[in-house]
Amino acid sequence: MLIVIYGADRFFGQEDAPEPVAEVTRNASPGLDGIIASDVPADQFRDGDCLQGFTGPLEPSTVVTCETAHNAQLIGTFTIEGDAFPGPEAILAQSEELCKSVPLDPTSPLDTGWSYHFSRPSEATWQTGDRAVACFLALNEGTVRVSMLPAETSALNT
Repeated sequence: MLIVIYGADRFFGQEDAPEPVAEVTRNASPGLDGIIASDVPADQFRDGDCLQGFTGPLEPSTVVTCETAHNAQLIGTFTIEGDAFPGPEAILAQSEELCKSVPLDPTSPLDTGWSYHFSRPSEATWQTGDRAVACFLALNEGTVRVSMLPAETSALNT
């Protein structure tokens, strides 16, 4: 009987909690390929990071120098204040407003080929203390070799 209970517990019991992802080491002196770090989890991106292979704000990407071909950039992060979850529509509107408030380099090649992407808290993550909004600018097609941020802020990614 104990074997059946043990087997049922192992089969239907909770899985082991996933191990936390180790901090990705960043190359302070990237080579000719411009790669600072590969397969960086989204929660380890830094403001100003230029991203190669960006597919979404919660997906890992390769962090490269902004002079290296890339298709997205983390342009800013914000924290939403408040205790009560304001609702998904309010979070969406506030996140979009925050992201569009980030000053961009007026000489950057910003046109209709770019889209704002952002991560934002859900009601479930809000309950665990998540208040973070991460703002990305991503190309719909192709790559660029410049930062979208003014020169004084684009140096943050190294």
